[in-house]
Amino acid sequence: MNKRTSSKRLFIALPISSAANHSLVKYCRQLDEQYESSKIRYTPVNNRHLTLAFLGQLDPTQVLDATEVMQQVQHPPIHLKLTVIERFPDSQSRIITALPEPSNQLCSLHHQLQQALEQRGLPNTTRPFRPHVTLARIKYNNEQLFIALNPPIEMMVSEVILYESQLIDTSNAYIPREKTALNESTT
Repeated sequence: MNKRTSSKRLFIALPISSAANHSLVKYCRQLDEQYESSKIRYTPVNNRHLTLAFLGQLDPTQVLDATEVMQQVQHPPIHLKLTVIERFPDSQSRIITALPEPSNQLCSLHHQLQQALEQRGLPNTTRPFRPHVTLARIKYNNEQLFIALNPPIEMMVSEVILYESQLIDTSNAYIPREKTALNESTT
């Protein structure tokens, strides 16, 4: 078997609730009004997530290791509050995101996952953790973008998902491969 066909492109992320996604739709409409002449390509609602760890291409053994890391996650649910829409990672970027308010809970879960992945020898990003939810990509527009989410979009996240990214036709589909509940009784 070809190693390339047996490897999987994986990442660990928090899902975005359907209620939060519904709230984000009205802000996407606002983007349409603000950038009429620009080409905006929106992230499909079912692909929206907040990435905790990007793992990249993993071979079958590494996929098993990543699955075991997921099964061992012990963390309480996380309260997320999306407060602003802006370009990411900087004001000149083509990526438009919803950004959460800083959260010790979110940083704690990210740190726990990074340590577990490192212990398994799995790929680990060295970039600083900058949580965001990608909403769209915009072409050929240099205008500043800042939309305050008023009221903020709040949600409780009670699971972490190991996703596989698959190219289907000309876009990516994110397929859940392993889910782990965040448990209230965890300290």
